[in-house]
Amino acid sequence: MSDKDGKFNKPERGSSPLPDHIMLSFWGDAKTSTAISWRTDENSGDSYILYRREGSADLLRQEAVTRSAETDIDRSNYHWVRLSGLEPGCKYCYTVGDDEHRSGEFTFETEPEKLDKFSFIVISDHQKGSPCHLPDYSMVGEMLKTALAKHPECRFIFTAGDNCDNGQNDLQWNGMFEGLKGIIESLPYMMTTGNHDNRGFISYFPEPVGKFYLEHADFFDFQFSLSYPDNGPEGYETENYSFDYGNAHFLVMGINAPEKVEGWAYDDLQSSDKTWKLGAYHFPIYPVMPEGQNDDGYPWLRRPIEQGRLDILFEGHEHSFARTFPTKGDELFDRPSEGTVHYIVGNGGGNIYCSNCQKTWHSCFYPQEERMGFYTLVEIDGDKLTATGYMADGRIVDIFTIDKSTDTITPHALAPIYERTKMAFKGRMLEFSARGVYPENIGGVWYAPFGVLIQSIGGKVEKGVDFLTCEAYEHYATFTEGSRFAKTDLGTVEMSGEAYFKDGQLFVPVDESAKMFEMAWYYAKRNNYINWNTPSEDKVLYKHPVKEEN
Repeated sequence: MSDKDGKFNKPERGSSPLPDHIMLSFWGDAKTSTAISWRTDENSGDSYILYRREGSADLLRQEAVTRSAETDIDRSNYHWVRLSGLEPGCKYCYTVGDDEHRSGEFTFETEPEKLDKFSFIVISDHQKGSPCHLPDYSMVGEMLKTALAKHPECRFIFTAGDNCDNGQNDLQWNGMFEGLKGIIESLPYMMTTGNHDNRGFISYFPEPVGKFYLEHADFFDFQFSLSYPDNGPEGYETENYSFDYGNAHFLVMGINAPEKVEGWAYDDLQSSDKTWKLGAYHFPIYPVMPEGQNDDGYPWLRRPIEQGRLDILFEGHEHSFARTFPTKGDELFDRPSEGTVHYIVGNGGGNIYCSNCQKTWHSCFYPQEERMGFYTLVEIDGDKLTATGYMADGRIVDIFTIDKSTDTITPHALAPIYERTKMAFKGRMLEFSARGVYPENIGGVWYAPFGVLIQSIGGKVEKGVDFLTCEAYEHYATFTEGSRFAKTDLGTVEMSGEAYFKDGQLFVPVDESAKMFEMAWYYAKRNNYINWNTPSEDKVLYKHPVKEEN
């Protein structure tokens, strides 16, 4: 980075002649190939890898692909090698660098032939923002080292996004690589992008200013352009890719351009004949945040997730753990063949939220409000997959097993089926406030006590002898008994039926009343409940007026 006189100075943790940021990954057939990437300063010589099969003295050499880049704070050379022609089930030793500056020796193992029993670790949201100029990723690093000491058989690390705090800023990646040093040089690190990987600050010094988000994870895509398979949708290949390992197919979907990801992801899943189809996407489709929404990608990704038939979708973003019942078409099921399990991976960096909650679609939930990391061990054994969620100190949060041979999930848990139609907002059942008051379908039109819904979410409600006025999300509407017209902030709206009283509440048509407040809704037929949603994550709760100063 440059000082006030325009002179370039290397930042702390900046690149040097000695290779750093060394990372192992899959780019092709994991039985016969692997990728290694690293970084040096801009003055390094021609870089290459020396590698050998363990036990052999015969060194092989391959030249690296090298590209130079000036980041927001540094000038560096980035290097990649894609090895092929390796032997399945073998261990290799390697070093990287130029003639004068070499790394230490690391090892990697290729996938054995006909592998149907293996394990891997899943983490998410391990980003760290402090200290500001030297972010400390030691928490996730120590957690992974402890986990791998306990589970040394793990074959790779799979993430669900937010790998660093600001992905457009070099110092953040410096922190992440520093924290994962001693791990990802020998264990493939397969990343999914999250919103933090997309964002950055125009300047980090003396303090971060000018936060921005990109529609393309530019710096991520550059750093890992030859680290991952090139099989994603055009223009978004590095953020989206898929790979096979053992009897499982893995689909990685970035958060950008979901309209382009949709067709690619569906075709990719349909073309795989692997026993297991596992995916990662950062934003939860069935959130735990009370205000959470899924409009960022789900309208496009529903087809690949549900019709492409993912068994499990690993998700992040909300920093708590949750697991859904098998879901399809917003209905909740019992058997794994009936839907996809959405698995929110908590957070690996001790980054807590204090507001998350269990929704009707979650069969298991843990708020993770302790400042420690969370990881999941996934073990595949033929037709069985077991996922165990651990806190960093070894406590088990959740264990569940999918058995394809019996089409069961254990421990057994039945998705709810309600006798009377219930109401939910963003997946949270109204329960107490709606006790004994149920929506009903008359002549194909759903009616609901809309005032109960608005009151439950913190909106303003006025109930009169023959009218109901609701106010929320900067909209209002007045409904009148016996009338099919509602007066709203956007004018008079004709509804599909007349408002009527029942059980002490005014019932109005669900569809039109939802639209008046920019809400969406669906009826989950199998489970018999109506869920309202809104793309806004704003809170509705009205505050006390502020006293005027004299």
